[in-house]
Parts: sequence; C-alpha cells; structure tokens
Amino acid sequence: MKLAHVLSSIALVATIMLAPVALAQEPPKLKMTPLQKEPLTGQPDKEVISLIVEWPPGSGTGLHTHPGDEYTTVLEGEVVGRKEGSEAKTYTAGQSYHTTSPAWFTKRTTRQVPPRKPSTSSWSRRESRSPST
Repeated sequence: MKLAHVLSSIALVATIMLAPVALAQEPPKLKMTPLQKEPLTGQPDKEVISLIVEWPPGSGTGLHTHPGDEYTTVLEGEVVGRKEGSEAKTYTAGQSYHTTSPAWFTKRTTRQVPPRKPSTSSWSRRESRSPST
C-alpha cells in the first residue's frame, strides 16, 4: 500500500512538472526511482520523500511548487534552477541546493549530458501545484 501511494505521488508530480511541455510535443520522460517515504518526526501531517530523478536531455519543468522544502544534490550533468523573481542558477555534479516551500520555481537541463539527482523533500500530504491551480 505504501509503495502504491509513493508511486502515485511521484506520478502526479511528474505529470504536473511536464504538463507545459506536453502541449507542444510528446515530452521526454523523467525517470524517478523512489528510495524512501517516511513520516516527518513530530509532524504527522507531513512526510519525507527521497528519490532519484534522471532527466532526459532537453527536458525541464514548467513553473511549479511543492508543498514542502526540497533538498537536492546533482550527481551527474547540469540543472538550471530559477525561483520566481530570481536569476537562474546552474548546478553541476556535486553541487546541492535547497528550494523552500511555497516558492514557485522551474528547472531544466542545459546540455546533452542528462542530469541525475537525488531529491529529498519534506511534504505535507497535499499535492504539488502549478500556477493554474
């Protein structure tokens, strides 16, 4: 049951992240490998999700947010992240970043070397949101 909940949550996040690209063409598929999903100590309405995301070359997200903070380390390749109202910043292999909630942000790859990144997020039991919701 827990695995089914994790996979459905990940599928929802992937769908929301790729929705703007889907309007133009069939989007490249992100590969998400769940590592763990546990309740956040002392906060029963929140859970921590750890996963590895593998991005195809040329992929990215639209403007979106998560209901909890995200902590990410890039394992391979490069990712450009931009919080709404800020300049874009490039993260390369070995670099980490933190995205606070409820910040709106985008991410995209920068070259043909697809990035691989583990991402640990503290989520409330709500869903990710896009600007239209």
